[in-house]
Amino acid sequence: MVYIETARLRLRSWQDTDLPLLQRLNANRQVRQFFPSILSHQRTAKVFTPMKAYLETHHIGLFAVELKATKEWIGLIGLNYLPKTNDYPFRDLPFYEIGWRLMPDVWNNGIATEGAIAVLNYAQQQGIEEVYAIAAEQNLASIRVMEKIGMTRYDKFENRHLGLQHPLKRQVRYHIDLTKSQQSS
Repeated sequence: MVYIETARLRLRSWQDTDLPLLQRLNANRQVRQFFPSILSHQRTAKVFTPMKAYLETHHIGLFAVELKATKEWIGLIGLNYLPKTNDYPFRDLPFYEIGWRLMPDVWNNGIATEGAIAVLNYAQQQGIEEVYAIAAEQNLASIRVMEKIGMTRYDKFENRHLGLQHPLKRQVRYHIDLTKSQQSS
């Protein structure tokens, strides 16, 4: 099912044929440079089915992204629901976090920004009032996307799941109030 279309993108539900593509994305060191590690094919397969089912059930989540012109799968963009749990250092849980992960050959073309704006508009239509985004402080490209889509820096924190000396331990969180904003593509 196609949920969102933009000038260049189609954000859709997951198909079983997407699994090997997602495994390749998650095993790419360049794509995962601001994550603690790459994901094994087994770990990606383990999260694929629940991710696919969540989107099918709730019609919100992480969408498979393809180029409209070629139907080439290029990654994922969407919302991840963070429940109230002790796994995160935030007092304002639960909330939705927007994120994107794209193949390097489509970077620096405005695709993350275009898709993220469309996801925020879709979230607003679904009645979601606010969205956050999280990135390592060094992930300047993602931070630029957050700012381009109208998000503002909300706070910073240390990811307690990473070691004391881990280079990605310091992270930033951005926020947008969808009741006060209207994204445009």
